[in-house]
Formats: sequence, structure tokens, C-alpha cells
Amino acid sequence: MIKKLFYTCNILVLAALIASCLACYIDPSVFWPLQFLGLAFPFIVLFAILFLLISAGARTFIFWVNMLAIILSWPFIKTIVSLHSDKEETPKAIKVMSYNVRNFDLYNWSGNKATRSDIMQLIRVEAPDIICFQEYYTDDNEFKDTEYLRDSLGYAHHYMRITFDKDAKVENARRSNHMQWGLAIFSRYDIVDKGLVQLGQSNANQCMYADLRIDGHLLRVYNTHLQSIHLGYDDYDTIEELSENQSTSWHKLKNILRKMRRATAARAHQARTLQDAIGQYSRPKILCGDFNDAPVSYTYHTISRGMQDAFVARGMGFGSSFATRLGVYRIDFMLTDTSIAIHSCRTLDRRLSDHYPIVTTLTLSSQP
Repeated sequence: MIKKLFYTCNILVLAALIASCLACYIDPSVFWPLQFLGLAFPFIVLFAILFLLISAGARTFIFWVNMLAIILSWPFIKTIVSLHSDKEETPKAIKVMSYNVRNFDLYNWSGNKATRSDIMQLIRVEAPDIICFQEYYTDDNEFKDTEYLRDSLGYAHHYMRITFDKDAKVENARRSNHMQWGLAIFSRYDIVDKGLVQLGQSNANQCMYADLRIDGHLLRVYNTHLQSIHLGYDDYDTIEELSENQSTSWHKLKNILRKMRRATAARAHQARTLQDAIGQYSRPKILCGDFNDAPVSYTYHTISRGMQDAFVARGMGFGSSFATRLGVYRIDFMLTDTSIAIHSCRTLDRRLSDHYPIVTTLTLSSQP
């Protein structure tokens, strides 16, 4: 009886492992449930390894099936965990940061009014040459972020793609406060060209790019923010109830699943559009951004085709970029052209946003 139960559970785990890998190839707009298995992939792998170890002692047929499944899924496993040491960097190494700053905590979600200054101090210490911001915010009043980055931190060149702006009246003042939200690229190098890859009708989810002149080389930097699920406070309460093994209503759960379904379908379209645009540009390029999806997903697999993942090449650990208790979700990425040499890739464990910043050092090919 126990042996039969073991085999049944083992087969179910292997089936889930295979199905989660298939999530990378099947368009969510055609069949979306597989994307949930992609999210669960790290935990499915752990169970698969556990069954492999248990079956190793018996040396039964199921052991070899487990071994084969792990080997076949290895290309996907290495996207969620990486064990590399940093390469020796050259003096000409370029440091790039990608960071979803959540509007510099404009609405004080963290309950810490020093969050914005802490983020700026982190940037000052890391001193990247190029920064790609998602959920960037600046205004003319208290959050003069563009002015501060330019004048105090030395980023003389920048390009912001505004997704929303408004003029708000300042209390006890005659002038209004000009407020801007969007994507932004800040650079110590000259920006010689810039543009936008239109991903759809939503202004909030776009991809911008800037061409930088670096020691006679031209490097295109893409910066993107793909479709999020847009969970509300009630949704987070429902998830909290589930994590604490509390009962919740099917109506609330169905609402979350509906939002996830819409988001995965939207990202699939955005991913194809983005991959087509990137593929048409033949010169050296890097792509930074918040994909709002896991490495084992249709979104990541589509966009990363023909590119190298800085974390896979030079990362360490799980590289979790989304600030959750589980600590295994990497939804922010830095992809580069294969001609670019990656020396290091770090995720900075500083919880100043709901995302952690990624910092990568790299060098361009000797060919201008």
C-alpha cells in the first residue's frame, strides 16, 4: 500500500514537472493553466529531487525515470538557481542597474519616510553607469528625482517615457506640482538616439530604448515593464488567508484567477512583440525590466530567445527579485546580446521597494 502510494505521488510530481516545462512553449491565450505550474516550478523541482533521493536506495525503475526527468528539465532548473563566481572585471567594465522603485515609495506604503533617500543612497554607493527604472516617478515639489539624479548623482543623460502625468495643486501655494510617472533610463554616457517599442494599447506597459555611445561603441539599452496582475487589497487578504491555511470564498479566489488569466494572456502578446523588435536590431543590446513573470514561463522563454540571461551566466543562488517571504521568485531580468561578456550579476537584498535591484557588470566586444 505504501509502495503504491509512493509511486503514485512520484508519477504525479513528474507529470507536474513536465507540464511546468511545457508552460514555456504553450501560449497562455490558448491554454493558460500551465502558467500556474510554471510559477510552482521551484517547489515541483524540490519534490522531484526528493523522490529521486528516496528512490536512489531502491535502485528501481522509477529511480531512472526520476533521473531522466531531472536531466531533461535541467535547462529550466538553471534559470531559477545559479552557482557562479564573479569573473575578474576589466577597468572598462560597464555597471548596469535595473530597478523597479515603486514610485520611490511616493504613497509611503513602507511606512518609512526615508525610503526615497535610502534608494538614492543605495544608487550613490553602487554607482552604476547605467540605470533602468521601472515605476519611476518625479515631480516639481518633494520628489525632484530627475533633478537629484542629474545634479547630485552625476547622471547627465537621461530619457524618460512618461506613462501618466498631471498637475496637482499644492496646498498653501500658488503654483501647481507637475507629477510624472513612467519608465526612465539614466546614463553617464551620451544618448545619441531613443525610441519606443509599442507593446499594446496600455500606456502603463511599454518598452523604451536609448542608444548610448560608449568609447566608440554603440549600445542599445531596452527598458520594459510588462503587464502586472493588478491585485487589490482584498486579493492580498485572500492570498494571506490561503498562506495561513484559512478558508476563503470561491468568489474571491475566482477573481484572482481571472486577473491572472488576463495578465498572462496580455504578457504573451507583449513578449512576442518585444522579441520581434529586439530580434530586428543586430547591434549590441541589453534588455532590462520587470517582466512580472517567472523564468519558467511563456513570457521569459519568448523574450530571451537568442539572448543570454545575466543571472544564468553569472548569478548566485535563486536571484529572487520580488520581495516575498518565499524568496524564490525572479521576475526582474537583465538579458544581453551574446557578444557581450558578463562578469557579475547580483541581486541586492535591500527591501526598499517590492522589488530588489539587479546589478550587472559587463564589457562590450572589441569591435566598435
